[in-house]
Amino acid sequence: MKIIIPYYMILFLIVTMFSSSFAQDNTQVGLPEGAIARLGKGGINIMRFSPDGTLLAVGTDVGVWLYDVPDGNETALFTERVGQVNALAFSHDGKMLASGGASSGFLNPEIHLWDVNTDSKQAIFMSTGSPAAFAFSQDNTTLTCLDNSIICWNVDTGREASAFPLWDGDTSSKVITLDSYEVGVLSQDGSKLATGTREGRIRLWDTMTGKRWMDLKGPAVSILALAFSPDGKIIASGSIDNTVQLWDTEKGVKLATLLGHLGWVTAVAFSADGKTLASGDANKVIILWDVDTYKERDTLLGHKNTISTLTFAPEGTSLYSECLASGSYDGTIRFWDPKNGNELVTFTSGHTESVKSVAFSGDGTKLTTVAFNGIADVWDLKTKQELVAFIDGHCDSTTGAALSSDASLFARIGNNGFIVFKTLSGGHRSHFQGGFPLKLWQLPTGEEISGPWQHVKEMKAFTFSPDNNIFVTSIRGESIIGWHRNTGVELFRFSTGSPHSGKLTFSTNGQLLATNGSRVKTQVWDITTQRELTPPNMEKHSALAFSPDSTILALASDELGKGIVLWNITSTGIQEQSRIIHKNLGLSDQLIFSPDGKILLNTQIHIFDGPRSFGFAIKLWDTNGNDLGTLSGHTDNITTLVFSPDGKTLASSSGDGTVLLWDWETVLTNAREAKEFGR
Repeated sequence: MKIIIPYYMILFLIVTMFSSSFAQDNTQVGLPEGAIARLGKGGINIMRFSPDGTLLAVGTDVGVWLYDVPDGNETALFTERVGQVNALAFSHDGKMLASGGASSGFLNPEIHLWDVNTDSKQAIFMSTGSPAAFAFSQDNTTLTCLDNSIICWNVDTGREASAFPLWDGDTSSKVITLDSYEVGVLSQDGSKLATGTREGRIRLWDTMTGKRWMDLKGPAVSILALAFSPDGKIIASGSIDNTVQLWDTEKGVKLATLLGHLGWVTAVAFSADGKTLASGDANKVIILWDVDTYKERDTLLGHKNTISTLTFAPEGTSLYSECLASGSYDGTIRFWDPKNGNELVTFTSGHTESVKSVAFSGDGTKLTTVAFNGIADVWDLKTKQELVAFIDGHCDSTTGAALSSDASLFARIGNNGFIVFKTLSGGHRSHFQGGFPLKLWQLPTGEEISGPWQHVKEMKAFTFSPDNNIFVTSIRGESIIGWHRNTGVELFRFSTGSPHSGKLTFSTNGQLLATNGSRVKTQVWDITTQRELTPPNMEKHSALAFSPDSTILALASDELGKGIVLWNITSTGIQEQSRIIHKNLGLSDQLIFSPDGKILLNTQIHIFDGPRSFGFAIKLWDTNGNDLGTLSGHTDNITTLVFSPDGKTLASSSGDGTVLLWDWETVLTNAREAKEFGR
């Protein structure tokens, strides 16, 4: 037994206190209907300084965060349409900010033009795809956008000035396909476009004509980052072969291959004078290079996860002039002095990349969240502020995490290696070099709880019983084992007959244990009699939930058309009761009952009502199969649904790095109205 408070934790607490002292309360800005707060700011995708260096715009998975550089004040810019922000650009006079990116739940993503002085929307442009890059013309009259094509918008009229598709090959050919790119970047004046592919091809385009005028033979592996020099004469590329390459855009020749990174190069940026290049990698390292000599100038260390974006402040600003700002999956933005490599300040925190698990405290006053990197944050639900972050050592990616129902226990397994979240197409790529054994802690003290589970290999899933006395693990190798949490005594062992592990769920009364997953047969056991209760006709299911009184088992499939199946649990066994089949019922991943057991909530990836054709949402159904409405607001897969102990608040966590808190009474009122008017 030991208390784990390493220097990581101390540093994180300092960061949290520093950022909280400057940050304004934005937890209630831009909320969807029914939500009462948003915890977290979303993973960092892109950052841009204003021309005078006084503002730093940060595009995340949920919106735009505008930071006042001199005093650190924070403003959240949200739109009515939910979507990630993958592209940002300030006008050259600093009066306008363009933002856009992947849209969640709508056919046509929007490009938003903001008035920087008033933080208000100035214009909206409709995009045909997911915007990946923006640039203003020198006179600020035209905004060039990259999505499925090159589109130039007239800023004054809001109309397209020109549009060119990205043709992959000769445009005279009868067979024409769109260029498929992993990353795209525009020159500062918007006249040049570079795209990088998964096969290592770098293509240069003239945005005025739409013609591809040069192909550069890259490293034959996926290009993850691109940047033009300020004059557009050099382009830098970063890739998964750990190299940075510099290219002459006029002659089409490679100038240099820069070696020094030990991880995938995920971000590159030129200084305002073009003499310094910064590159960041998945190994948490930033390197500064001299562009004239191609020599390494300095190495910047401090981030705890992959570097996601880099940007230099302009010259001549009063504060942090020419400094480098770096964003990371560790949730922080750091400012660096490129002349001596010193870190100037950790500017902000809270930009979590992906939330894996959520649980309310026993008294309902706090919420604990677990991020993809294994960091557990405790939030005060009254103030909506982070209270403490629990960090035990280093974990690049959590492959499994579980919180007890009252958030007093925390279990985690993880991997060491590289992980890169894909901003344009979703998902992530990873390269892991080794795993970490399962650990179990008491929260909030951080006291480690030892037990036989520490020595079991191939552990894939785990959970706690409702009374927190039993710790259950699913082991690849066809076994599910339950231990007494305090004594470590093995209480039961069940054989699943499958090499794959599924999710584990206890019934509310703690008597039944079920496993389910898209690749495993759903199975149910009575742990008191250690008898399997699985009906012979039970299939594979992606989502599972027990009713609050433990008399009904709900199962949802990841196959369209099979709907949600309700089973009665009686003393004689489990029998199918009814099915919910509906045109608006999409693929399910999470499933829970409302506190009174009358409503089912399931998370969906596909939605088929109204203008929405794709998105991440929560659907509400009564047990008779009536559609009671949709809760939308997340921009990535929803990972957890859980009610507070008093049943008044619903928490939903997501891969977008945020938790939305929903007022359940308001949600019910909207659901009743939807049912009454047949919506």
